[in-house]
Amino acid sequence: MCIRDRYKTTYQIDIDKLEIAGEGALLKLIEDRKKRLQEQGLFDQKYKKSIPYLPSRLGIITSPTGSVIHDIINRLKERFPINVDIWPVAVQGIGATTSIINALKGFNNSSYEDQPDVIIIARGGGSTEDLMAFNDENLAFAVFESSIPIISAIGHETDTTIIDYVADVRASTPTAAAEKAVPVKNELKQLVSTLEQRLDFLIIGHIKSDKDYLENLNKFLNFIFPP
Repeated sequence: MCIRDRYKTTYQIDIDKLEIAGEGALLKLIEDRKKRLQEQGLFDQKYKKSIPYLPSRLGIITSPTGSVIHDIINRLKERFPINVDIWPVAVQGIGATTSIINALKGFNNSSYEDQPDVIIIARGGGSTEDLMAFNDENLAFAVFESSIPIISAIGHETDTTIIDYVADVRASTPTAAAEKAVPVKNELKQLVSTLEQRLDFLIIGHIKSDKDYLENLNKFLNFIFPP
C-alpha cells in the first residue's frame, strides 16, 4: 500500500457569503442588470411621473446621520419651507436594500397618514461597492412601482446608479434634489405680486373702458333725444 494514500486528508469549506471581487466585476454586474431592466421598460420616459410644483409634504429616505439630511433640510429652508417626513434607513451594507424598499412601501401605503407628494431617496458619495444597494433589482422595481413621484440623489454628480434611471427625476446631489422638489418662495411671491399688478391693471382698464362707453352713449342719447 502506498504510504501517501495512508495520510490522505479531506478538506471541507463552508461558505456563508459569496461576493464579487473587484470594481470591474461590479461594473459588469451593474451593466448586465441595467440592460435587463431597460429591456423590461423600467427606464422608459412614458412611465415618468411629474413632480408637483408646490408639494405640501416631502418624504425623505436617507441615513439619519451625516451631512446629506442636513444639506437637504437647509436647502429646503432657504427655498420654500414645507412639511418633511424623514424615514431613516441604512444606505450601505447588508440590509440596506431591504431597509430602503420597506421605506418606499411604507410611504406608499394607503394607511400612512399624510402621505408625501414627493419622495427623495438620497445618500452621499462613495465607491462602486458603497453604492451597490442602489443598483439592486428589487429596489429598482420598488421605485418603478411607487405611486408617489421619486427624485433620486445618490452619490456625487458623476455617480449614476440603477435607481437613477428608474426614478422620475434624477438629481446630481442631495442639495440639487431639494431644489428640484420645491420652488423658491421669494421668486414665487414676486410672481404672484406681478400677476396681481397685471390683474389690477386689466380690471382698471376694463372699468375705464366701460365708463367711457357709457359716457359716450349718454352723450349720443342726449343728442338724439334732447332733454
